[in-house]
Amino acid sequence: MEPLRKKYRLILMVIILILGALSSLAFLLLSFQMESIYERNIERSIIEVKKTFLKDNVDNLILNIEQEHQTQKTLFVRLNQLAEIALDGYNSYNPEAFLEQAILYFEDPIRQTYLTVLITDSATERILYSENISDLDQSLSFSEQTKRLIPLMTSSVKKDYGEYQVFFGVRESRVEDIVEENIRDLIHASRYSNDAYFWVNEVVNNEGGDNYAIRLIHPNLKDTEGQLLSTNMTDIKGNYPYLEELEGVKASGEIFYTYFFKKMNSDVVSEKLTYARLYPNYNWIVAMGVHLDDISTYVTASTEESNKNIMWMLLALAGFIFVLIGILTIVMNRIESWYYQNSEQELKAAVYRDPLTHTYNRRAGNECLEKTFRAYKISGESPAFIMIDIDDFKKVNDECGHDVGDAVLIKLAAVINQRIRNNDKLFRWGGEEFLLVCQGLKEDNIDDFTRKLLDTAASVDYDCCGQSGKITISMGVSYCIPGDVDEKDAIKRADQGLYEAKRTGKNRSCYIRP
Repeated sequence: MEPLRKKYRLILMVIILILGALSSLAFLLLSFQMESIYERNIERSIIEVKKTFLKDNVDNLILNIEQEHQTQKTLFVRLNQLAEIALDGYNSYNPEAFLEQAILYFEDPIRQTYLTVLITDSATERILYSENISDLDQSLSFSEQTKRLIPLMTSSVKKDYGEYQVFFGVRESRVEDIVEENIRDLIHASRYSNDAYFWVNEVVNNEGGDNYAIRLIHPNLKDTEGQLLSTNMTDIKGNYPYLEELEGVKASGEIFYTYFFKKMNSDVVSEKLTYARLYPNYNWIVAMGVHLDDISTYVTASTEESNKNIMWMLLALAGFIFVLIGILTIVMNRIESWYYQNSEQELKAAVYRDPLTHTYNRRAGNECLEKTFRAYKISGESPAFIMIDIDDFKKVNDECGHDVGDAVLIKLAAVINQRIRNNDKLFRWGGEEFLLVCQGLKEDNIDDFTRKLLDTAASVDYDCCGQSGKITISMGVSYCIPGDVDEKDAIKRADQGLYEAKRTGKNRSCYIRP
């Protein structure tokens, strides 16, 4: 019996050892498999984050291009309007000298830069003056000339002035040149911590091949801007990135793709993830890319702790599984938090700025007021709240146009910011209304301070249809008082002061004392 028991025990021990070994091996294999799955998932997650970063930035840049395009078109429409007003005046007051005055007007260096001009004799249709028409055909009539030119213009004017026929306008190509120059400056000045950057290629032949595009803007290859590109060009791995990019934007207007390229300010070549999108108005391919060689560093750093814990988990499977899950969760959260930090800071700055005047906006103002009121409740010291409104601003918009109104707002915000102290804050409260929060400004100094602000505003001038104009402002001033329920009570008093300043004659300030 004893030999049988010993044999049974030996068999049982062997079975336990085998099961233990198999369990350990299975766990080890499962751990390796899980580690491999984790590495692939974190790699995919990082790539998805990079894709989102690239797409958002390219989309925002295209919005900037479109806004710049519209801004320039609006400016040139205004330039044409001013020219038409001037010519109408010459024709009304001194028609005999119309041609001479018109030529002098168009020979102004700024107008020569932007305007395409054609003046002909109404009777003979002989060309008397032209500007920026290199391909002028003397044999064509005025109507034929203008019919050929109008499709090339972003805006134009065609008009008869008795003995003369006049055509002038701004070519679409000129607008594109200005937009290109401004976007080039923007791209060259952009900086990203992950060595990302924008570039722009202009497609001249959608069929591809040699010279299919021009390298328009490229901050990593500034010396090659203007170089012709070919879809036959390859990277060091034999990929055809230009061909892939062209085919992608032709198919769907956008594409993500990878290729090998050197890093910014470096000769090191690594794999690069790129997002490209077509801006059809100019046939531009706007792209942005980031290198992928940092992913292995992220993944390695994330899994080092996991590899150490696997050995310990062979001794205590259940306990260490939960520890590993916790560690992996923390590592993932830290990676995501680190990655989004820079983008979050840029977004926050954009959320709290007024896009027109670049002052703080009302959202930032409300948060500032809440913090200020809480500080007042603790310290008992209140800043001065000065509500500022431009007098008769509606008249400026109605008579001069909203572009002039916008220029007045920008100028006023700029001169006030130059005048106030570093710890004072100016917010665009709405329309032509601003809120100025002045820390440490005593009641005894209010009159002197607001008088300086009135003088500062009086220095703002604007051009309205060739006439110079001036503005004035009215202000209401208040402080927090012990009976205030919240910061809104102090702002209401400042509004009351502003109303009183308007009612009593404008171009003044009114302090509502408790």
